[in-house]
Amino acid sequence: MSETESKAEETQATDQAAEAGQEGVAGDVLSLLDLSRGEVDDDDLSTLEAAINTLDFATRRASPERMGRLRSQHARLGELVDQIAEGVRRPTTERGPLSEEDEQRYQDLVDQGVEAGQDKDLGVAMELLEEAVRLNPEGPDGLFYLGVVYGYLAHHNVAKMEFYDNHVRDEVFVEKAQICYDRVLELEPEHLPSLNNLATLYAMRDQDDQAIELLRRIVQIEPKDDEQRRIIEKANDQLTELESI
Repeated sequence: MSETESKAEETQATDQAAEAGQEGVAGDVLSLLDLSRGEVDDDDLSTLEAAINTLDFATRRASPERMGRLRSQHARLGELVDQIAEGVRRPTTERGPLSEEDEQRYQDLVDQGVEAGQDKDLGVAMELLEEAVRLNPEGPDGLFYLGVVYGYLAHHNVAKMEFYDNHVRDEVFVEKAQICYDRVLELEPEHLPSLNNLATLYAMRDQDDQAIELLRRIVQIEPKDDEQRRIIEKANDQLTELESI
């Protein structure tokens, strides 16, 4: 396979992952609204309406267990609508510690998501990592790697913006990436990879003040190993460049 064919194949795979990601956003509306805390768009609402129409199509019965799930989703939607209307998301209910089984499931999902991302199967990576985050919203690893996948999809699309008539979904990926990194930093304020990636997102969108603030935080951290030292040195170079503009 020639280099040109290889690059074309990689681009096609990334495009398909972006499309799959967008379908995933619409396909699991309640979970994604709750996960992303982002902007509600017409696709989300159309999919939600389609789901309701499916339930409303004919008289249906439901087992007690499924009736309980239906009522739970109804209550969850009402809660989301109230919070979106108020413009403020309330803190999530504190969860107890994960069981050993759920902890292992979470780690497996993260590992599989990272592996899929390394194989450039971004649609699968996103689905696995979103499931990991739903299972354990307080897990920094799942949040961080999900942010990486969202950011890669956003960067890829931004690089081809001249071919797009509507960039709304690209910005949704950016927003989701920022939300993931912000949440990691709430849990671990000195998480260098999240600080670095978030600064990069801001710099790519000419939001230099926000990028500079994050880079200053990075260079004040005492490195614990060679990898952290490398991130800090790179951040220092970026900071010098941005402050000179």
